[in-house]
Amino acid sequence: MSEIIRTKDGKPFETEKAAIMRQGQLSKTGTVTEVVEDGEGWALKATKRPKRVPLGTRNVLRYPKREGYHRRVVNDVEDRVQRFQDAGYEIVQKESLPSGDPRAGEASQMGMPVAKSVGNGVKGVLMEIPIEYYEEDQQAKQEKIKAAEAAMKQTKGGVEGGYGDLNFGTG
Repeated sequence: MSEIIRTKDGKPFETEKAAIMRQGQLSKTGTVTEVVEDGEGWALKATKRPKRVPLGTRNVLRYPKREGYHRRVVNDVEDRVQRFQDAGYEIVQKESLPSGDPRAGEASQMGMPVAKSVGNGVKGVLMEIPIEYYEEDQQAKQEKIKAAEAAMKQTKGGVEGGYGDLNFGTG
């Protein structure tokens, strides 16, 4: 059985163009419709059930990649956004930046940061950094990890009061 879609108050759309505009909005959510005459106006007839998206598979914070940059969403709490800016990240500002999930929200307005609610009253701000700076940061993190692992790998003779061996395989 097909569903008939009308205006919010249950009346037919006054013009075919209005029905087509609603059809475009519904298509973003995966609802396939066709415009049909409905008494003294127009309506949409759902021709296919929208694709079900299981919980946990939606990614409302997915944005398109930009060549030469690393992007991430930073929670706008305390001074995190400013700390990221101090580290070389910039806030992404674009007139129209489509989100990866159709329910992820409307595109940002010109001159406004790309931001999305991440829950509990917190906004996530899309930020980016040139890939060479990102890779430098990752290398510095890796050096700290290697130093910590080297300290853990010391054998019984290397640490006062130590006993036994700890061996990490690499691979």
